[in-house]
Amino acid sequence: MLFKTLYVTVDLYQHGIALDTPLNQCMGADSIMEVVATGANAKFKVGDVVQGFGGWQKYVIHNGGEVLWQTGTFPMVFPAYRKLDPAVHPAKFPYSLALGALGGPGMAAWGTISKVFNLEAGQTLLISGASGAVGEMVGQLAKLHGVKVIGIVGSDEKIAHIKSLGFDAGINYKQANDYEKMSQALQEVAPEGIDRYFDNIGGYITDAVFPQLNVYSVVAICWQLATQLETEPNTGPRLFPWIMFPRATIRGIFALEWFTQENWLALIEEVGGYIQAGKVKYHEVHYEGFDQIPQAYSTLFKGTEKTRGKVIVKI
Repeated sequence: MLFKTLYVTVDLYQHGIALDTPLNQCMGADSIMEVVATGANAKFKVGDVVQGFGGWQKYVIHNGGEVLWQTGTFPMVFPAYRKLDPAVHPAKFPYSLALGALGGPGMAAWGTISKVFNLEAGQTLLISGASGAVGEMVGQLAKLHGVKVIGIVGSDEKIAHIKSLGFDAGINYKQANDYEKMSQALQEVAPEGIDRYFDNIGGYITDAVFPQLNVYSVVAICWQLATQLETEPNTGPRLFPWIMFPRATIRGIFALEWFTQENWLALIEEVGGYIQAGKVKYHEVHYEGFDQIPQAYSTLFKGTEKTRGKVIVKI
């Protein structure tokens, strides 16, 4: 099949993919594509709109099946393309949401809340990278469970932003910019300790969090930006006592494992229902034109005020 790309995503995880992509191969990326031509055994028909890892390219030739990614540090499978239900996209939600709140980021957040955290009212949840596409969704879904939610972000303006979404408190990591300052900030906003931790950043932030984990706490590791960018050494074993004492559970989050038809339908019904009811808000920053991909991608690492929620490029 020949697909025309409509939207592509830019995400922090692509830093790792970029480092492992062989020269002369396309940059991997989640995308929304329209079928424009098909062969005799095509999985889809002309005019169908699908979501899949088509990459940063205007046109894609693909059979729509899953692809084993073996060149990287960690082998994985890019899932098979899935047709978007026109009764959902665009009838109820724009196509872009299939890359954001109702796509991979939404699945990472919903999957963690529904399958990993087992939240109970009165618990305290901490999120690093809380103003991003996944972090702000995790916080809003958690609030629906009666949980106290604290977000770590990069400015006072972003603290105000996450509070407008229902977060109870925020920490500016550019002010709490070392282990001691972060430890003190955490004690001030969470004197009762931390029951659930959703980690996007790692580094000294996570170093400061682990000594404050409560008994039977659960930690979800979605990303480790500090280590990925090599701004912090990868010295995690020093934290092992703080895992042992509170009997903490640590679980890596890999949203692709939840990319099943059953989960997509549940995500649309639950999170889509919350969006329609005004209980959950989503934010998207759109760039237009293929040539804008580098600029859009770079904003993820600059931490600008404009970058909140999901960053998407319309091709």
